[in-house]
Amino acid sequence: MKVALLILGGLILLLVVVLGWCGYPWSISEKVLKSEVVHLEPEGMVNNEEFPTVIKVQTWNLSFLFGEGSEGPGYQARDKKFFEDQLNHLVTEIKNSAPDIICLQEIDFESHRSFDLNQAQLLAVKAAYPYVAEAVSWHANYIPFPYWPIEHHFGRMKSGGAILSKYPILSHELHLLRKPQSQPWWYNIFYLHRYYQQVEIELGDKKVKLINVHLEAFDKEDRKGQILNLVEKIKKDKIDIVAGDFNMVPASAAKKARFKNSTDDYENDDSYNLMLTSELLEVIPENIYSLDEARYFTFPASKPDRRLDYIFYNKSLKMIKAEVLPSALSDHLPLRASIQIAEPKFNPYSQ
Repeated sequence: MKVALLILGGLILLLVVVLGWCGYPWSISEKVLKSEVVHLEPEGMVNNEEFPTVIKVQTWNLSFLFGEGSEGPGYQARDKKFFEDQLNHLVTEIKNSAPDIICLQEIDFESHRSFDLNQAQLLAVKAAYPYVAEAVSWHANYIPFPYWPIEHHFGRMKSGGAILSKYPILSHELHLLRKPQSQPWWYNIFYLHRYYQQVEIELGDKKVKLINVHLEAFDKEDRKGQILNLVEKIKKDKIDIVAGDFNMVPASAAKKARFKNSTDDYENDDSYNLMLTSELLEVIPENIYSLDEARYFTFPASKPDRRLDYIFYNKSLKMIKAEVLPSALSDHLPLRASIQIAEPKFNPYSQ
């Protein structure tokens, strides 16, 4: 009997040690971190407009450049060449869309699943973005997912969001949001943090405050709390632009549940209306969105059936143009908006 108890105790201790090592650095609750900005020397740098009056902002959940099927049943690990090729395609697409500021979600920094490529910095160097703010929101020694087979496990994880800018990023603050309390503690050890990262960017003689977000996808009440906190932050700090993957659909969306091959349910979810209480405007307002919903769907990329990605802006600014761009690099499509931040510094009627 004593031997059996000793064996059982040893197995429990071993399990605790393994869980502790795998889940290190054990982050579950909310955290606010002051983070450094990486200043790089990109390839093929060009001189930016010294005093820009219109900027292009793009948001994109990259799904670590895996494409569709990056998680869940049927996941198949890729080789290193696949990710290197995907990165080169990404560079081409970013150069073609030419945003001044890019808000990225689900991008890997040093993760086993993508062969330790720092996707944010490699993109910045190759696409000519000298300023990078990295938001590490998923950090663990070992992620045992997808569960089977073992050789497809994500393994060592360092992933999150990033803001790339052609103009100086003066400050960077990362808010790691509390993981859903509806999930068991042992699951949360391995679960990613949702987050928002706040930066201040110097655009000539004007400074713009911008937030990049990736909010909760599977717990409506948790997402509601995240948006309420975000709204408070927007008002307190007088934020100019918020962009990212909100994991919500517009209030006027015709379809909010029963999506093909998905259990996602947005019924009775007031996330969008709560976000509007921030008094920021959306680049694709509902009166435009409802005229042609399919034109603005961002997920899933191959056959989009809903909109999850948004750019909100302060009403002191002016929206010029917004569009969802085609791409096959992720399970999300990118959204780009041109926003006027200042009056033109020349007389358009002069000869």
